[in-house]
Amino acid sequence: MKRLAWVLAVTLATACKSSVPPGAGTNATAMGDWKSWRDLTPFIEVAEHHAPENAVKALERARTLLREGKPKSADAVLSEAADGAGQPWIAVARADLAALHFTLCIRGIAWRLQDGKMPSPTDRAVDFEEGTRIEPGDVSVEAILTNLDVPLASQTPALVTQARIARARVAAFASQCAANPDVAEMAQRTVEGDLATLAAEGHLTPDLAYLWAGVQMTKFSASAARPFLVQAREGGFDHPAAVFMLAVIALEERELDRAEKLAHEAIDAYRSIGDDAHVAEGDYLLAEIARARKQPDTARKHYEAALKRYPTHGPSILALASLARATKGEDAGTAVIHAALPKLLLQGPLDENQARLAADNLQQLLSLAIEPMQVQLVRDALLDRIDSEKDAMRRGLRYFFAATLDVRLREYEIAHGHGVLAKEEFAESSVPAPVDIEKFLERLTSN
Repeated sequence: MKRLAWVLAVTLATACKSSVPPGAGTNATAMGDWKSWRDLTPFIEVAEHHAPENAVKALERARTLLREGKPKSADAVLSEAADGAGQPWIAVARADLAALHFTLCIRGIAWRLQDGKMPSPTDRAVDFEEGTRIEPGDVSVEAILTNLDVPLASQTPALVTQARIARARVAAFASQCAANPDVAEMAQRTVEGDLATLAAEGHLTPDLAYLWAGVQMTKFSASAARPFLVQAREGGFDHPAAVFMLAVIALEERELDRAEKLAHEAIDAYRSIGDDAHVAEGDYLLAEIARARKQPDTARKHYEAALKRYPTHGPSILALASLARATKGEDAGTAVIHAALPKLLLQGPLDENQARLAADNLQQLLSLAIEPMQVQLVRDALLDRIDSEKDAMRRGLRYFFAATLDVRLREYEIAHGHGVLAKEEFAESSVPAPVDIEKFLERLTSN
């Protein structure tokens, strides 16, 4: 089971480009502060002026239970009121409640609410195990979204806005814990469209301002993202990633002192919740700040700190290799990457799942190697002393990924040779190969 943080909006990069220009809605203040949204107060304050009395009473009872730390019981109260005249308002409230308080996403089809557990934005879990049972009270993600259709089609503008806020929240998580890739893609399109509309209308809540900032940063510029990150923080949204993103923006704009201050703040926040992977990202950011200051020795120490916390951190591996190559030559750069291979390829005997994880580690490293020189260094490291590798599966993976880099370097005959060697190694292993070597060779031959 893995953890699911509040989704970073930069993961929405594959969605359709918004027609709303950068900066739309930047003068709006956040709709409610983040703390008050945790018990639905901003929504209830709107509902009091528009919803039927029975719905408002149910919302107030649910708020009391949320303040007592009982989101599952609060949802049960709302469920009982779902058949009344205020059904559209109840549907929106249930969507907000589920998105803000679920603790477990089960195979992308259901979310679990638990009394006594009020998760922070950094404390969610995902479970795709086929044997995990759906329990009474688990909420259907499809039903949540379907039930928002009526309020979204309402003639009451306030209800439409609140429904769009709720749908953006639900879709943001649904895109990250989806039943299948098609659902993930549809959810990404939905959340980005809703965010664009809410931004243009000045109706972003603190958490959605944070998500919209990520879209701006990915598709437009750091300067376009900054106002929304500030808006999110001023609204009390306390996810460490908001601070981290501001630090990245400051680095891009060469505000190095500010970038360093924010990076340390983000590191402290991630350390407080035991998130070593993101602490490593903070160390990496400090290294990049040092490089911008022309301080390679300081940068090296921060890269090494990142790898100490997170040994497979690809950006730090490649950065150290680049520093070594610049000061000591190409062989030194290759040696840095070669030294990281045991961590990337894991220790001990490989089973099918571990072989897949090892392949994923290598794939992630390769995806970060953009410049031809980096590609060459990684390829050479994979091949360096490969005969001393005792495990056939690991030799096969090294040959296979070296072959993919050969292709990127336009060395097709060499790529075919390495592909054949990978096939032979995979055949020797008792573990199924996590890559399709036959398809690779077929495509290589057809080209």
